[in-house]
Amino acid sequence: MDSLSLNAPTGVVTMQAPGPPAVLRYGQETVGAPGPGQVRVRQAAIGVNFVDTYFRNGTFAVHSFPFVPGVEAAGTIEAVGPNVTGFRIGDRVAYHFVAGAYAEVRLMSTNGLVHLPDKITLTEAAAVTTKGLMAWALLRRIYPVPAGTVVLVHAAAGGVGSLTARWARALGATVIGTVGTAAKLAAVQPYLDHAIATDQEDFAARVLEITAGQGVDVVYDGVGQATFAASVPVVKPGGTLVLYGASSGQPQSLAPAELARRQLTVVRPVLGTYLPTQAVLEQAAAEVYAALERGWFGELTTQTYSLAQAAQAHADLEDRRTTGSVLLLP
Repeated sequence: MDSLSLNAPTGVVTMQAPGPPAVLRYGQETVGAPGPGQVRVRQAAIGVNFVDTYFRNGTFAVHSFPFVPGVEAAGTIEAVGPNVTGFRIGDRVAYHFVAGAYAEVRLMSTNGLVHLPDKITLTEAAAVTTKGLMAWALLRRIYPVPAGTVVLVHAAAGGVGSLTARWARALGATVIGTVGTAAKLAAVQPYLDHAIATDQEDFAARVLEITAGQGVDVVYDGVGQATFAASVPVVKPGGTLVLYGASSGQPQSLAPAELARRQLTVVRPVLGTYLPTQAVLEQAAAEVYAALERGWFGELTTQTYSLAQAAQAHADLEDRRTTGSVLLLP
């Protein structure tokens, strides 16, 4: 690229302080050329994850402002800095948990970048990379799911929940899923064995009815306060509850005596623990993309916004008005 192109203003979303969605402001920036070990990526689609709201609202500390939120996107490398190996101009790439994603163009280290298979589009990659890696950790590392497992997935219409439910079913599990409203039932019924709207039914009673009082082997919960404590009675003795998110708030502590009496395991995973090296990340991403190529995720459900609509995307995500993976399109 010539210097004129490198210095052309491009779109970016920044925040000057923590707060509600309105603190996210769209503007322009000059990105420039990549430095040593960096590449310049023109982003085609940016994944919006619930963790982005934690950085925005102050739950997770931001140490300097202005801050560019977002941790996931997919795009094409358009410039390469000195000392970069394994990546070149024109490569299609995605990344996971590298801050600064809400931008049309960005500079970044190659740590965290993965190459994309030819058959996967940039939009698909932005929809499944981080959320698919979480599903991979849930199903392949935290509580491996063999055929015959009975699984309860909360927020089964959401980004992580929908991929986890679909993948578990492809592995031969019986999948029960909850959604927050009856309006979302039609979207999830094709990939669930049993779908429950929590605004219409007592999900715990319904799960016990479905399982003839036996309960489930594992609960994958990204909701937290609204669902976690009520999930305890539906887990079989010796079963596992995995709290991988808390979109409704952090749950109250569970009584250790109850967990011990029924020999229940509670896991609060941090995804990075299961992706300790670039090599492990690349292997895990390859498994996610292979699942997508095999059709295990079905037809991906996405909800898209322009980059300038990032604040609206956050508001909708927090109010549980979204379905599937939420994307910003620069």
